[in-house]
Amino acid sequence: MIRRKNYLILIVLILFTVLLTLFLSNIYINKDRQVSDFYIYSNKILPNEFEQYMVDNSDLIIYISDKYDLSNSPFESKFENKLNELNLKSNLVYIDKNDINNDFLEKLKNDYEININLKNCPIIIVVVDKKVIKTTSVLQDSNIDTIIDYEVFK
Repeated sequence: MIRRKNYLILIVLILFTVLLTLFLSNIYINKDRQVSDFYIYSNKILPNEFEQYMVDNSDLIIYISDKYDLSNSPFESKFENKLNELNLKSNLVYIDKNDINNDFLEKLKNDYEININLKNCPIIIVVVDKKVIKTTSVLQDSNIDTIIDYEVFK
């Protein structure tokens, strides 16, 4: 009887260990796939939708970043608060850098004279009356008030 009880305990322990290992491996695998909250709650477009979006909207704040890079969260939180405070959140467009290809970069360069390096993400591009006013890398300037002249949107 004691022998059966020991086997039962061993089976339960093995089963528990296997399940715990699977659970923890799933957490580890998905850890890198967490998406920025800023991305989730922003207006997102794909690079192939950019041209049409520019036709429909004359004033934009384009935010290009990696949606999986959570290191930008402190800046994104402040930026979102500032946009909400000034009622400009609807002007924001998020483009995930993982969706951008060389054709899109060439189109930006040729059609809008925007020359960006994706290594410097996040990047903010301010468009007023369908003209690019400013292109800024957040890595170089993380002061929210100096990145964008918010008065151009009023």
